[in-house]
Amino acid sequence: MIISSVGVGTDKDSYKAGREACTQAMSGIPADQKINLLIVFGSTSYDQDRLVAGVSETIPDALLIGCSSAGEISSQGFSTEKSVVVMAIATDQMRFWGSMGNHILWNPQQAGDDYANTLQYESHGYVTSSLVFVDVLSGGGDKTLLGVTTKLGDDFPLFGGAATDDLLFFETYQYYQGKAYKGSIVGVGISGDYLAVGVSGHGFLPIGMSRKVTKSEGTTLFELDEKPASSIYKDYLGEEYSGQLHDGLLPSLAISYPLGIYSQQNNNVVLRNPIFVDQKGSMTFTAEIPPGSEIRLMISDIEQGLETTKTIAEEVLAKLGGRQPKAVVVINSISRKKMLGPHVDEEIELIQRIFGRDVPLIGFYSYAQIDKQPSEETPLHNGSLLIWALAE
Repeated sequence: MIISSVGVGTDKDSYKAGREACTQAMSGIPADQKINLLIVFGSTSYDQDRLVAGVSETIPDALLIGCSSAGEISSQGFSTEKSVVVMAIATDQMRFWGSMGNHILWNPQQAGDDYANTLQYESHGYVTSSLVFVDVLSGGGDKTLLGVTTKLGDDFPLFGGAATDDLLFFETYQYYQGKAYKGSIVGVGISGDYLAVGVSGHGFLPIGMSRKVTKSEGTTLFELDEKPASSIYKDYLGEEYSGQLHDGLLPSLAISYPLGIYSQQNNNVVLRNPIFVDQKGSMTFTAEIPPGSEIRLMISDIEQGLETTKTIAEEVLAKLGGRQPKAVVVINSISRKKMLGPHVDEEIELIQRIFGRDVPLIGFYSYAQIDKQPSEETPLHNGSLLIWALAE
C-alpha cells in the first residue's frame, strides 16, 4: 500500500503556512495509516526555519526532506503567490532512509560522499534509489553528485533537483528533519517493494554555429573560440541585450537562452545556465564545462516546450508498465518557467491529464534537475523538466 496526499499553505505567517500545508496533506491520508515521509518545497519569502518547523511539528514522526524554490507546483496548479507545498506519503511496503551532507562550499564531493555513506549505513546497504535536493550556488553541483555516485555506484538511480531562492541567486535552503540548512545535500533513500521512474528532457533547440571551449577551469568558462565566453550572446543577440549579462547575477536573458554542450557519448545536448557573469565576459555555471567541448546557444518556444512535457509524461507512464502512479514529483527549470510564461498552468494540466487528475502531484522550479540513469554521462541538467513517479 502506498498513499500520498498534497497540501498548499499560503498564510502570510511562515509557521502557519507550513502547518496549513501539512494539515491539508495529512487530511488526505486515512487516520489509521502512519505517515512516513514529507516532501516540502517553499518560497524564500518565508522565514525558512519557521516554515519548516510548522510542517515538522504537525507530523513530528515523519521523515522530512525538501528545499526552497522559485515557484511551487501542486495538484492545484502553479502557485501565483508565495506558498509552501507538502506531499505526505504513507506506506507499509517501503522503507525511507534520510540523509544529509554538509559544507558543499568547502568540499562538494565530500558532502556527496557523506550523504551516500549515511544512506548505506542506515539502510544496511538495502537502499535501491534516492531522491535528493542540493545547493548548487555554494559549489559545483556535479562534484557533489559525483561524491554520491562514486559511493552508491554509477548505475544507482538518483533523481532530484537544485534548491532555488526565487531567482535571487544569493543562497538556497535544504530542508531536513525539522531544520533549514544551507550549502547542503539532503534526501531520502528508498528500499522495499516499489517502482520509481524518472524521465527528463528540455525541448530546447540549437541556433547559430557551434563554438569550442578554448579556456575553462572547473565551473568557470573563460573563452569560446579564444573570445570572452559571453561574446556568444553578444554575437547573436547584439550589444544592447548582451549588456544585461554584466550586472553580476544571472538575468532573464541567460535564462531564456541557455547554452548547450554536445555530448559525444550519448549524441545529445546537455543544457547549462550561467549563474554569474563578470565584466571580462567569464561565466560561472553550476557544473564543470570541459575544455574542448562544443557549445551552442539554445532556444525554445511554448509549443515545443509543451510537446516535450507530453513526451516526458508519456514515457514515464510507459516505464510504469501499466502500474498506477501513487505520487508524482515534478522538478522543473527556471528556463522553462520563463519560456512558458503565463502558460505554466497548461503544462501542469497536461501532466495531470496524462497521469490522471486524482494522482497527487507536487513540484517546484529549480536551478538544476538531477536524473542519473545508467546510460547518462552526467546526472545534472539545466533547462530541463524531470518527472518522477512512484508506484506499487
